[in-house]
Amino acid sequence: MNENRERTYCGVVARYHFHDVRWFGIFGFAPMIVGIVGMIGSSVSYFGLSFDIGTFLGLSPFILTESILMIPVIFIISMLFFAGGLEWYVLCRHCPCYEYSGKEHGKENRFYCLGNWGSPKLFKYKPGHISRGGQAFFLIFVAFYILSPAFYLIDRWEFFVIQLVMALVFFVTLRQWGCSQCPNFGCVLNTVTEEKRVKFLEALEKGEIY
Repeated sequence: MNENRERTYCGVVARYHFHDVRWFGIFGFAPMIVGIVGMIGSSVSYFGLSFDIGTFLGLSPFILTESILMIPVIFIISMLFFAGGLEWYVLCRHCPCYEYSGKEHGKENRFYCLGNWGSPKLFKYKPGHISRGGQAFFLIFVAFYILSPAFYLIDRWEFFVIQLVMALVFFVTLRQWGCSQCPNFGCVLNTVTEEKRVKFLEALEKGEIY
């Protein structure tokens, strides 16, 4: 079998490689990076927060604006979902990759997929449909990750436009290339055809894939 046949089954990705994760990371983080750069020079303030760290340290004045102070807040909240276990519970534990990918890497207590590489398996595998509440929770955090910097880009609209364009490019590419082959059929973004889903699941039950 060639590499492509080993990687996919019935047009569905059975195992991911590190170059898949690298692509996802580069294009997935790009909108956030643009938003952060824009926030650094923003003067927008909603809570009236600022911190003169220079005077505090006995140096020349150096004001940390509210937009700069919010950068780590937005980043930490986003990462708590995507890398802190919430996404693993809401989304990942329903995917075959969550259950089987670790065995191929000699680490059954971890899983390897497009958005996670070597993440710990903290929850019990639960194949099948993701609840509407779980899907809504997932979409809310995706929207937060992409759009939260926009509140501080009102005075730097060019960064918001760039961020939005990059996010749309990533989303369209992901839907076309990733979601159309993803084995997590319970995800609200999954676009694998019903025919491919049935064939993949039948082969999975027979033990022909992993």
